[in-house]
Formats: sequence, structure tokens, C-alpha cells
Amino acid sequence: MTDTRRPTVISVLCHKGGVAKTTTAVALADSLAADNPTAKVLILDCDEQANVKTLFGIKSTDADGGIASILIENAPPSKVKLTVRPQIDVILSGGRMMRDFEKTFSNDADSELILSKMMKPFDEDYDYVIIDSPPALSLISANIAMYADYCVIPCTTDLLSVVGVKNTMFFLENLRNHFRAKNLSPCKVLGVVPTMYDQRRNLDMTILDDLQRMADADLMSGGIVFDPIRVDSKIKTAQVKRKLITEAFPKTKAREDYRKLASDIQALVTKIAATSARPIAQMSYAPSPAREMSL
Repeated sequence: MTDTRRPTVISVLCHKGGVAKTTTAVALADSLAADNPTAKVLILDCDEQANVKTLFGIKSTDADGGIASILIENAPPSKVKLTVRPQIDVILSGGRMMRDFEKTFSNDADSELILSKMMKPFDEDYDYVIIDSPPALSLISANIAMYADYCVIPCTTDLLSVVGVKNTMFFLENLRNHFRAKNLSPCKVLGVVPTMYDQRRNLDMTILDDLQRMADADLMSGGIVFDPIRVDSKIKTAQVKRKLITEAFPKTKAREDYRKLASDIQALVTKIAATSARPIAQMSYAPSPAREMSL
């Protein structure tokens, strides 16, 4: 990138485990890179489980630091990034060190804005930043929501995942109310991504209808229901091979579905950007005196 504009920052966020957040984050980054040959994409793994490391076959000896070091030890993001593909870089989570972030900053004023502040000098090197989020709606999740411009919410076709979508919406609304006086807002919800969808199952079609009714009733903060990601065994096979879906199975339905998702997201972002401007949260974070040296 030759100018100083921010990249498009998209978080994959949901208060529910097992909904394919990591798979979606990596596949979305893969599709954006494959369909935009000049684009640079950064994947931020903010989940303590560090599954991005596993999917890319990154050795533990190469996985020191990560987001936890950036947040807690003021490590420069450029020092902990890993190039995993010509167009794709990764910053790992730091694993269990992520717990220390919650303990260290939970009582600080505006601690939800730390990630924005730390990433701002670095993220201009990228066209897209894709964030894999933990299933807990915690302080790191709040930081993700305040740093990202947009979010997509994966949801498997079951009742508990729909509840997870509703909890995520409630979480974002609380953040919006908390920062309203400062003219800041969390990421805008682009929509819900139904994952592991099987049209042969009546339950799947019922859940899809329920999600669409939520969107039609404006219960998704203006978000839409994206076309579902069909269940595809090739996704797991590619993961075992430590390959991206575009590398292992470029003609499979999973590749087709995630490519469509990436295209729809880009079109939606372009439309939103043409009609609105979101305040940049990272301009406003001022560390408390006790944290001044560490930040």
C-alpha cells in the first residue's frame, strides 16, 4: 500500500465455540488474497487456543510472542509477525499468555482500545486484516470489536449457535452504548455466516429461515444473512495437509462458498464505505499512569 489509509479490518466474532471461526478467518484471508493478487493480508489470531498456528503448521519454536507480547510487553508487531504465504502474514495469539492481558488491564480506563493503539503504526502495510476471535466475550473480544471496522458472525445450524449470535449482538450493543459519549463505536456487523450447512437436513433449513427472520426484523444491527457455507469434508482434509483450501482443493464447494463470501463482503464494505465514515478508535486511548511505561 502506498498511502496511509487504514486497511479493511474484519473480525470473525461469535460468543460460541465450534462454529468454524478459525476456519472462516483463514478461508476468508485465503480467498481475499487469491482473488486480489496485489493485496497483502494479515491474520491476527486472538484466541488462546492458537488454532491458526496448527492450520499453517507453524512450529512452536517459531511461535513465541504474538498478540500477547504486543499487548503486554509492547513488542513491535513487525517483530512477531510470520509470513506464511507470499500474500499472507500471521500474528499468533501467544497462547496462555493471553490470560495475563485480562489480569493486567481489566481495571484500566478505556482498556478496550489498547489493541487499536498498538496496531495502528503497523497495519498500514496491509490491505486486509482478518481477526480470529475467542469464543468468550471478554476484554480481548472488546479490543477486537473496537479495533475492527466490521465483523462477521459464524453460526452453525443449531439453536445454541443462534443464541451465540444474539449474545454477540448484545455484547456489541453494550460496547456501542459505553463509548457513545466519546463518539466511538465497535465494529459494524456485516452479517451472519451460516456454516456447516447441509440442505438435506430439515433443521438446517429451519435455522436458516430463523436467521433470515432476525435480519428482516432488524435484529442484526443492520447485518444480513450471507449465503451458507456448505458442509464439506475437503475442509478438514486440507487442514490435515496444512494447506489452504485454494491450494488443496481449488474446485471444491468449500472454495466456491468462501470465495462467494469474500466477494460479498468486499461489495458490502465498498457500499458502506461510500456512505459513511467510522471514527478511528485507536486515536483516543490514553494509558493510565500505572501503565505508561509498558505501553
